Amino acid sequence: MAQKTETLPVEAAPITAIDWLEPLEAKVRAAAERIQALKEENATLHRRIEELEERLTTPSTDGNASRWEEEKREIRERVERLTKTLEDVAGV
Repeated sequence: MAQKTETLPVEAAPITAIDWLEPLEAKVRAAAERIQALKEENATLHRRIEELEERLTTPSTDGNASRWEEEKREIRERVERLTKTLEDVAGV
């Protein structure tokens, strides 16, 4: 017959202030690093937005502006024709 051994509960060492603070400090450091990284990313994105907005407002010298205007005109005309067709069908 096998002998049954009884295990006694191991007493946990009392939690000290340092034990409790170390994980908190690690989390705070990680959060601060993440915030810093997000601030840098935010600044980069703001600069990119400014660059793109400037490109949109600066007149183009390579003919893209006239092509863009022509394409806008064509799209506007097509939408107007579609609207007219729908109005005719609906009897408006």
